[in-house]
Amino acid sequence: MRLHILGCSGSDLPGYNLTSFLVNKTVLLDAGSVTSSMPLADQAAIREILVTHAHLDHIKDILFLADNLIELVARNKHGAVRLRGLAPVLESIRTHLLNDTIWPDFTILPTFANPVLTYAPLEPGVWVDVVGLQVVTVPVNHATAASGYVLRDPASGSHFAFTGDTGPTNDWWTFLNDLPFDLENLIIEASFPDAMEELALLSKHLTPRLLRAELDKLGVRPKIYISHMKSTFSTEIQEQLHQALDGYTYHLLRDGEEIVF
Repeated sequence: MRLHILGCSGSDLPGYNLTSFLVNKTVLLDAGSVTSSMPLADQAAIREILVTHAHLDHIKDILFLADNLIELVARNKHGAVRLRGLAPVLESIRTHLLNDTIWPDFTILPTFANPVLTYAPLEPGVWVDVVGLQVVTVPVNHATAASGYVLRDPASGSHFAFTGDTGPTNDWWTFLNDLPFDLENLIIEASFPDAMEELALLSKHLTPRLLRAELDKLGVRPKIYISHMKSTFSTEIQEQLHQALDGYTYHLLRDGEEIVF
C-alpha cells in the first residue's frame, strides 16, 4: 500500500501544504491540498475521498477537484467521486459548502443522473471495501463530528491508522486495541507545543505531552508518523517530541514524500 503525502501541515503558509494523503493513487484521505499539488491527469485517477471532519483545512480541495473533473464527467470519461465519512460530516459539507451559495452543488452537476460527487455515509466501526482496501472509521474528539480511519490491504495485510485531528479521546484507542491484528503504523497529530496545552485542549488538538498520554492507551507500540504540526511552532514541537516519544520509532511526515506500508 502506497501513501503519498500531498500535505501534512497544520498551517497554510508557503511551503506548507494542508492535510491530504493519497493512497494507491485512487483514494484521498482528507483533501486540504490536492489540486495545487497534483497534475490534472493524477487528479483524474481519484475515485474516493475519505473525510475525517469538515474543517476547511481538511476539505477545501474537494471543491476545486470537483471543478477540475466536471468536464471529464460530462464527457462520460470519469465516474462520480464518492465522499465518505460520518453522516454529520457529510451533512456539514452539503449544508455549508456544496450549497450553490459558497460553491456549486457538484452532487447535481453536470446532471442529476451524472454528478461529479456523491455522498456515501459510513457507520462507525463498520468495515467497508474501498477500491480493494478494507476501511473503517471511528469517532475521535474534535469538531462537531470527527473520526479517524484504519486502512488495510487484505491481500498483503499492510495497514495504517490515521487519527485525523483529535484531542484526548478513548473510543478510538479501544477500537485499535481490539483489532484482529497488531497495529504497526499510526499517523497522528501534534499541533501545538506543550506550553500551549490549554489552547490545544480547547481546540481539541494534541501537544507532544498529550500525545504520549494518548499513546500509552495502546497495548502495542506501532511506528508513529507525525502530522499537523503548526508550522510556526514546528521546531519547538520537534524538540519536545524527541523526549515525549522516547521508546517509540517515529517519523515526521513531509510534503511530497511517499511511504510504502
